Amino acid sequence: MKDRKKFISKREKLYGISIIIFLIGICIGSIVANYINLIQKQELLQYMNEFFIRFPQEKISYFEVLKECIFTHGKTIIILWILGIGIIGIPFIIIILFIKGFSYGFTSAFLLVNYGWNGFLFSIVSCIPQNIILIPGLMFISAASINFAMSNYKNNQRYNKEKNKKWMEYGLVLLIGLLFVILTGIIETFISPLFMKIFMSNMSN
Repeated sequence: MKDRKKFISKREKLYGISIIIFLIGICIGSIVANYINLIQKQELLQYMNEFFIRFPQEKISYFEVLKECIFTHGKTIIILWILGIGIIGIPFIIIILFIKGFSYGFTSAFLLVNYGWNGFLFSIVSCIPQNIILIPGLMFISAASINFAMSNYKNNQRYNKEKNKKWMEYGLVLLIGLLFVILTGIIETFISPLFMKIFMSNMSN
């Protein structure tokens, strides 16, 4: 019972660390979005305006979009899982979490600053549906990967006795992560575009 409580406490701490790193990335991304130079801002605005005009008119190949979503997010999940095999992978897990948070923060802040509340609402409807699934999945994989890396580093007698069991559990972590990816891909392909199109007419300059 004592070991169980200790395990839960450790797992919760790792989830907390993962969430904090992700939130730090969001905050820094939001700050950077307000300080990009004029040339970069104009290039981004041109790209976004073209996207807002072109997207509603394009025919969506749902299979291709789904395949691309699963490949993109699945690649991230698999990389995080592989990094958890060794202690050296922990800093890279942290970097990936930070970059993910940075990209969300930057995009949301950029849209808010340059398109007002329509831009902010667009960032919400285009990101939140799939990220309700994806972000918890990233937190789950990151915490599990860090925990596994630390367990491998200890390399004590008790760990060696439970090695096969731990690898089976870690394999299950990957399968659960890929399930998160599939659900994310389905939402991003079939649900998010419907919300996005509602706001498109108000977005282009």
